[in-house]
Amino acid sequence: MKRKLAVLMCLVLLGSLLVCNLAGAEEMQLTIYYGATLDQMTPVLDAFQAKYPDIQIKSYRAANEELAATMEMETRSGNPQFDVVVQGNGPVITLQDKYDCFQPFTCASSDAIAEGLLDSEGIMTPVGTGFYVIIYNTNLVSEEEAPKSFKDLMDPKWENAIAMADPTSSSSVYTLIWMMTQYLDPQTYGWHFFETLEDLNVNYVASHGTIGELVAMGERKVGIQVMATAGTSLKKGDPIAIVYPEEGMPSEVNVAAIRKGTPNQEAAELFVDFLLSEEGQKMVAENLGWIPVRTDLTDYALADGTPLSEIKLISRDVTWVTEKKSEVLDKFAEIRD
Repeated sequence: MKRKLAVLMCLVLLGSLLVCNLAGAEEMQLTIYYGATLDQMTPVLDAFQAKYPDIQIKSYRAANEELAATMEMETRSGNPQFDVVVQGNGPVITLQDKYDCFQPFTCASSDAIAEGLLDSEGIMTPVGTGFYVIIYNTNLVSEEEAPKSFKDLMDPKWENAIAMADPTSSSSVYTLIWMMTQYLDPQTYGWHFFETLEDLNVNYVASHGTIGELVAMGERKVGIQVMATAGTSLKKGDPIAIVYPEEGMPSEVNVAAIRKGTPNQEAAELFVDFLLSEEGQKMVAENLGWIPVRTDLTDYALADGTPLSEIKLISRDVTWVTEKKSEVLDKFAEIRD
């Protein structure tokens, strides 16, 4: 009788442990906010889901400025919904300065990350770098007549032909604005560059995906575009080609940051570690068009096959970008008035 009772108690205990484990699995959730396009991020999320099938993933996508505004609204109201965010570092820095809403994290692959990209406070984990290029519709523009530089875009022949991101909705475009107004010769570029584009009736749109669509459809011959979306267009077979401007390409660091106090800490850390794994970095490069931040990935080329050694990247001044937004918006309002 005692033996039967002992066996019964063991079975009850095992059942309880099983229920607890199942409950724990059900509680493993993760909400990811990101600024990339849906078709860029979906393969990455699917690969992470396949690796961790017990994690219930929710995601929210918006253009970077809209995404930052959403996170700020949620944080200010005391009801943040995101566990981890993946986007350019500018909005993350702004949110952290205002609300101290992200927590330090050291990823498993930190030793393999290019040292110059690491955040000294550990708040932002670099996952890839993005940069600006010029794209053109190959059905409407020949390789010979295509612009070779940003300066070429000021040629009157590009009237009614150019599309670019609107600074009121895109945070990444501030990287381009910084380069034109702060880095390059102000006599040749500066605000004169954007005043000239306005005279040429440049089409400002809300997202980089829209720029790619306009150029692919031929509604605009040329676009000033982030490499990530340009690479996606190439993979879809759109009739576009990429130009790496002679002046160099302004670049920004895309990061992952984990919300302070998230109840899904473990899942958030697993996701960031996945993005920095060799598998994750290759997926980030292939699908998002970002340059990997791991120094041990040597077999990498850009979406059109161009080796990294052939392009010139210029790291933006993120402090200027984050501190001058209101002034930039005022200046654009003046130019477009």
